Amino acid sequence: LNGKIYLVGGFAGGHHTLPSKGVYSYDPKTDTWQTLAPLSDVRGGVALAAVGGKLHAIGGRIMGEMGTLADHDVYDPATNSWSKAAPLPTARDHAAIFVVDGKIHLIGGRTGEATTNVALHDIYDPATDKWTSGPPMPTGRSSTAFAEYRGMLFIAGGECRMGKTYDEVEAYDIKANRWLTFPPLPAGRHGFAAAAADDKLFFF
Repeated sequence: LNGKIYLVGGFAGGHHTLPSKGVYSYDPKTDTWQTLAPLSDVRGGVALAAVGGKLHAIGGRIMGEMGTLADHDVYDPATNSWSKAAPLPTARDHAAIFVVDGKIHLIGGRTGEATTNVALHDIYDPATDKWTSGPPMPTGRSSTAFAEYRGMLFIAGGECRMGKTYDEVEAYDIKANRWLTFPPLPAGRHGFAAAAADDKLFFF
């Protein structure tokens, strides 16, 4: 947002422990970090998106394997302050998040332990402060890699299937309003990243 990278919440310990309410921004031009107004409470596994000049911190969990949140907080960099917005219809964390035509798409995630994956696809409109439902993801999973690429919302990998990771690659075609299945990853994985660059989609 505005040429800066933002970090909101997170866990400082293993197995979802030591949650933080800290909020920071990094300016690549000056190579400096800035401490901003914190969240109202600690949480990790938050989905974060920039839209309309503001940041939306959605969902997450407090600590451990339970206690998922439906919280939806909005940060205004002009005032360095947070406000509340319509909560998630279903509380969850470790979800994929995208911004398409000024609306936020929150897909997948989990409602508890790593096996409580959901395929939910919720769409938030900042203009009306309301959530609606989109076509669900074919394979419910959490902690995925995700990126928009060639007009599609790609989601790859994730956890947790009988103690193992997913290798599925699926994408939501925005114009066609339907999901497509692509060749799987070379191996299952979770907690990784994706990015589109130079007309290619990279998985890290």
